[in-house]
Amino acid sequence: AQNSIPTHTCEEKAELRSFSDPTNQEEGALAEDRHHSHLEVAEPLCPSRHHEGSEDLQAALQEPRLRLLLAGRTGAGKSSTGNSILGRKHFDSRLRATSVTRSCAVASGRWAEWDVDVLDTPDLFSSEVARTDPDCKERGRCYLLAAPGPHALLLVTQLGRFTAQDQQAWRGVKALFGDGVSAHTIVVFTRKEDLAEGSLQDYVRDSENQALRQLVAECGGRVCAFNNRATGPEQEAQVTELLRLVEDLVRDRGGAPYTNDVYHLAQALGGVSPEERLRKVAERVAQKQQGCCLQRFLCEKPKAQRTWWALALAVLAIVILIALFFFKGP
Repeated sequence: AQNSIPTHTCEEKAELRSFSDPTNQEEGALAEDRHHSHLEVAEPLCPSRHHEGSEDLQAALQEPRLRLLLAGRTGAGKSSTGNSILGRKHFDSRLRATSVTRSCAVASGRWAEWDVDVLDTPDLFSSEVARTDPDCKERGRCYLLAAPGPHALLLVTQLGRFTAQDQQAWRGVKALFGDGVSAHTIVVFTRKEDLAEGSLQDYVRDSENQALRQLVAECGGRVCAFNNRATGPEQEAQVTELLRLVEDLVRDRGGAPYTNDVYHLAQALGGVSPEERLRKVAERVAQKQQGCCLQRFLCEKPKAQRTWWALALAVLAIVILIALFFFKGP
């Protein structure tokens, strides 16, 4: 029998989707109606099954829901991987040099005892994000759609092609969410079929790409591979492998999702309108990004230059404080 799968249980997140394109609210509403009618006949992620320890883990969680956030460079296969996890084509996915995904989108399904939310993201992690998202509104929506925080961030990269753009995407992920997100990250390799009969662990261990090995180590060795063309038992098996990794990760974190000051703000603003909530969260994200840019600028300098820059900034701050004191007067 086919099951009804909700887009999302949170009304605020549905409202966020409804004004994601303020230039055409009516068209967005029609698209939302079509979206719901499609999901009503969609199949679940996998047949329900018992996984040892999952009941204890659910007891530690405030809700029987797992939130997965897809991240990575444009063209790595985020949307295709999201579709593979859901077991149906939901996110728009085509082979292009530029991003097909224009805004954050959430779809839901069920695996074993879990409701699973999958959040697909546009180009939020490249060096172009300051141009494509100048007001941080889309990055703010990304935060709100995953609030109170993702249980796992899935960093998607292509097997055999961990490039400078992938490295930039990982820096962008940490700039947006904070360095602590690595403790909740699983590296997902697309094009699993290229492994043939080989082992993913052997591939990572034997890779000559030092940046890739460093990334995997930074993420605690959590890796998984997907063939996004797989169907039937093969597709089901790789979803099960990934979601058991997520279960283990959540168990290791005591049932808590990843969180930071922006997620705390998003939760604290639960009583305000979605528009105001998005505005305030976007402002906080912008402040966070400015701090990251300054920190990155200083870190890229040689040690001697960093010292001089730090001294110069300290002197400038003192001068500004003195000027403010004198202008204010007695």
